[in-house]
Amino acid sequence: MGILSGNCKCSYTLGLVGLSVCGFLLSLYTSYVELRAEHDHTYQAMCDISERISCTKVFTSRYGRGFGIVGPLLGDDSILNVPNGFYGIFYYFLVAAFSFSNHLVISRLNSYLILLSNCLSLYLAYLLYFVLEDMCIVCVTTYAVNLISLILALQKIQVLIRDEQVMRAFKIDKAK
Repeated sequence: MGILSGNCKCSYTLGLVGLSVCGFLLSLYTSYVELRAEHDHTYQAMCDISERISCTKVFTSRYGRGFGIVGPLLGDDSILNVPNGFYGIFYYFLVAAFSFSNHLVISRLNSYLILLSNCLSLYLAYLLYFVLEDMCIVCVTTYAVNLISLILALQKIQVLIRDEQVMRAFKIDKAK
């Protein structure tokens, strides 16, 4: 049982770290496109396919910095009103780091963090579709990375709980 669950934990860890690397790279690209578009108004990113499929339009909108929340609350000059990609870079690094732990408390914290990112993804997807009326391939890919990460994080927690229960039962059995 221990060897099997060890392989599962390793698979979930590798999956979460791999997805975090993908999310990290997507966030880097997002940040690059936004900063480049701010300084060069003729810049056209690879993800700008048409008028209705444009990541640059999304990244440079008022929702592209501080999720459209920080600016109105703390002011446009706030140190926290940075491109959303900057938050993603930090977030994916943190998720990758937490994913290496097989401690239940840290894994739960990681799953809560990933759940929060999925809630934020739903908010951003709503803005993308209904407010900006645009399609952003990079954004949708990021939402998919977040959703799959949540599934893997929850499965890892199930394995850790099962291992904990087996170890408890083994200790009780050994004490008799």
